[in-house]
Formats: sequence, structure tokens, C-alpha cells
Amino acid sequence: MLGLILVILSLSCPVQSYAAALDSSVAVNLSPGPNNNRQNSNQNSSLTVTSAQQAVQIAQSRYSGKVLKVQSANVNGHPGYRIKLLTNDGVIFYVSVDATNGSVSRN
Repeated sequence: MLGLILVILSLSCPVQSYAAALDSSVAVNLSPGPNNNRQNSNQNSSLTVTSAQQAVQIAQSRYSGKVLKVQSANVNGHPGYRIKLLTNDGVIFYVSVDATNGSVSRN
């Protein structure tokens, strides 16, 4: 019951999607993978997905839903993104996008 109430409250409260945040004047800079790894700069040149915005577009092309959150993450040992989505039915789920090859998986 509490979960249903939380879903109803989350649907009634305005939530700015990550895609909308990218269009605003506030710049959001997310880079794939760990930020403190020197090898990461060498890996960026070989990445298929080079930005959080691109990861969101890939995830939304495969799964419909409102983007609630995007964060850089390790996906199967590779740099990538974890995207939190909300369906029209009120179901929250996560999608992982591997930045090295663009593969998408639902968690």
C-alpha cells in the first residue's frame, strides 16, 4: 500500500527529466566510468556512447518511459551509464548502457 502511495505521489509531483535538464542552461557533465582512472582518457576515444545524453537516447529508443535519473556506472566491467525510467503505468526500472559497444540491458 505504501508503495502505491509513493508512486501516486511521485506521479503528482513535478519531476524534471534528465533530458529536460540537458536542454536547460545548467550544464550537466557526466563522463562514463571512473573519473580518477588515468586510462579512462585513453578509453574515451574508443567509446561508442560518448555522453549521458546519447545514452538516454539509446535507452529511450528501446524502452519507453520518463527519465528520472542518469549516472555514470560500470556496466559489465566497462564504462557506461545507468538510467532510471518511469513507465506510464508507474513502474520504475533501470536500464544499463555499455559505453564501449552501445549495448542496452534492463535491470
